[in-house]
Amino acid sequence: MNSTVVDSHPLLNISELRIAFDQRGHTSEVLHGVDLQIARGESIGLVGESGCGKSVTWLGVLGLLGQQAQVTGSVKFQGRELLGLSDAELSQIRGRKIAMIFQDPSSSLNPAQRIGAQIAESLSLHRGLRGAQAKAEVLALLDHVEIPDAKRRINAYPHELSGGMNQRVMIAMALAGQPDLLIADEPTTALDATVQAQILVLLDTIRRESGMALVTISHDLGVISEISDRVLVMYAGSIVESAPSQTLFSEAQHPYSLGLLAAMPLLNAEVNRLTTIRGSLPQTGQLMQGCRFEPRCDFAQENCRASAPALKTIAVGHVLACNRKLAA
Repeated sequence: MNSTVVDSHPLLNISELRIAFDQRGHTSEVLHGVDLQIARGESIGLVGESGCGKSVTWLGVLGLLGQQAQVTGSVKFQGRELLGLSDAELSQIRGRKIAMIFQDPSSSLNPAQRIGAQIAESLSLHRGLRGAQAKAEVLALLDHVEIPDAKRRINAYPHELSGGMNQRVMIAMALAGQPDLLIADEPTTALDATVQAQILVLLDTIRRESGMALVTISHDLGVISEISDRVLVMYAGSIVESAPSQTLFSEAQHPYSLGLLAAMPLLNAEVNRLTTIRGSLPQTGQLMQGCRFEPRCDFAQENCRASAPALKTIAVGHVLACNRKLAA
């Protein structure tokens, strides 16, 4: 299978990553051989419907799926293989080298603990900072994520802050370890449009200033277009298309990518109903001989039912998994 980018010294190199869950003696595979490279300082977007495998990919990378998960393949971070490391060894990577912002800050923050104390805990764990030194760094982080009046907010509880402010606190906690890679899982969920834009600008600014790499997971192509250098489209546990952001939004080729783009609402369009992709995702663990998108595809052919397409390069930086013959 072709990799989604070619880099002789990538920050992260994922090869043939497969994830399966043991459910009452039956093994259900949910990720089907994902290949992915991320360069230092790069911003990539990972898009697809809920259930496509976006979040589970990174939970598998970080060893957060529990004992029922079977994770195979290779995940090399800065040249070091992560799969097979003990939880103690992975704890030295999580937060310190690779940090993750989860979807819902209200469920990730401790409601009974002040936000300053929660950020200070991350500083103690990942950088050994305590006391006055930790407090000074907490204030610096709150300023960095543009929380106003940081000296007062440091003693606030999560319920005293808005959703957007709590999301900024989560970003501050993720940055506490000075990671080389930040994974933002649906970072603007449940936020209004204005706050969404502010969070995206903040993440992009921090990435550019710090030089860290950024992965933004979202089902919202509008979010991805604002912040990503490269976009990867996932469907049913596989990457089906990858291209530079501008290329994907102007020259997408996979029928699923085209469907997602067509479903985006346009501000200047006078339509009553949005375009939809018919059908639904295949059930988890369902075995399919051909292309997993074939039952929903308007371009399906006989060979799509017979064989699953492999990723192939169709242009510089643009790879595609589709059996359909493309126009010259």
